[in-house]
Amino acid sequence: MDQTLWFTLHGHFFSLRYPEEILSRFAVHADLILVLLSPVYLIKDDVRMLIAAQSFFLAAGAIPTYFLSLKVLKDKTVSILLVTIYLLNPGLQWTNIYDFHGIALTIPFLLAMFYFAHVRKWTWYWIFLSLAIITKEQVSLTIAILGIFIFFMFKKKRIGITTTAIGLIWFFTMVYIIIPHFTPNGIHWALESYGETNMLQLLNKISSSFALGNFVQKSSIDYYFILLKPYSFLPLLGMPWILLSAPELAINIVRGTKTIFFHYDSGIIPGIVISTVYGLGHFQVILKTLGLKSVHIKIATLLVALGMLGVAIRVNYHYSPLPTTPSCWCRIYNVTSEDKAFEKALQNIPKDASITSSLEIRPHINHRMYAFSIPSATESADFIATIDQNRIPGNFEAKDIENKLIPILLSGNTHEVIFRSDHFYLFEKIKKGDNKVNFPK
Repeated sequence: MDQTLWFTLHGHFFSLRYPEEILSRFAVHADLILVLLSPVYLIKDDVRMLIAAQSFFLAAGAIPTYFLSLKVLKDKTVSILLVTIYLLNPGLQWTNIYDFHGIALTIPFLLAMFYFAHVRKWTWYWIFLSLAIITKEQVSLTIAILGIFIFFMFKKKRIGITTTAIGLIWFFTMVYIIIPHFTPNGIHWALESYGETNMLQLLNKISSSFALGNFVQKSSIDYYFILLKPYSFLPLLGMPWILLSAPELAINIVRGTKTIFFHYDSGIIPGIVISTVYGLGHFQVILKTLGLKSVHIKIATLLVALGMLGVAIRVNYHYSPLPTTPSCWCRIYNVTSEDKAFEKALQNIPKDASITSSLEIRPHINHRMYAFSIPSATESADFIATIDQNRIPGNFEAKDIENKLIPILLSGNTHEVIFRSDHFYLFEKIKKGDNKVNFPK
């Protein structure tokens, strides 16, 4: 994704290099939001700009959350409490901390889209629909569901039908026409990995999952539990709005990505937030039907919101990636003197040089026309940058390919090691008569 942004600014629209050829990003996903994000590299040519942009947008999701809460609940204090609960959600924080993914931006976009539908500001509604639908191809299914709700719940039949039609047409066009067109075998890679090549097979896969009880097995129930617990299970009272999370939830159940770690709950969070707001609204309606006075309803709502905040803080402590919690991935974010020295060596590599590297290193050298990932281009690249251990959460074991490649490079006469530390290696291809690059030892 980082390289897609950089390539878009340097003559290769929505493209990336994989493994050695330049391919359209459509071969992977229809996350065209990357094109709109590419100008962040005009501010600073650094992958951290992309990560900062993601944090900004996820934080911005607090704005439609607040205004929707204010419209539904008519209470500023309670609305602020719900915003705080939104920001404390461990799933949101894991989405933010785990690299960058275009679908993460669907969270603020769908929340804003729903808010403007609620207040009948349709110009802004269509703007945020346009942004949400290009975060990833499956988000269009959530948009299609929202269109059904707009038809029946908001009584805006034409807008509802149009929204659902746009969502369904976009999904089928991207998944079965555009993406297959750019893939080598003509099939969406995700569908191929699960053995589905057409819509009937996909529907059969989902129905089989129901028949086999995949949606009610213990791991699935545990998944529902951890999704709803940060909101004190109030979204269950917010029916039918929680069904906005159904498409992404079904995808995660079918493919087995039943976790709040990483970014897989991005399409689920908006529905949970919206149904939380309406759940609290339904709570107020129940109290009103019981004959409670407005002042008592207001106090009861505030007490419930405060209780929810207490639960959210506790859940955050046990499950979030923050440095204050047991679940923190702190080790991978500790920058050592070894890391800094290697980074300095990498920055000395000429921008026009070709380089292949371990996946953990590639974001540091990716903004060039010839950047590859090991094992690609190990014979042709001017430089090879490797790390002999994994640097992913929970896995610091030795890397298989690199630990086979490194001894070959050290014992051969094709490359010279120009930087070496405990875990990092930087090799330069030996070319007779060429001037060598000066690197820190």
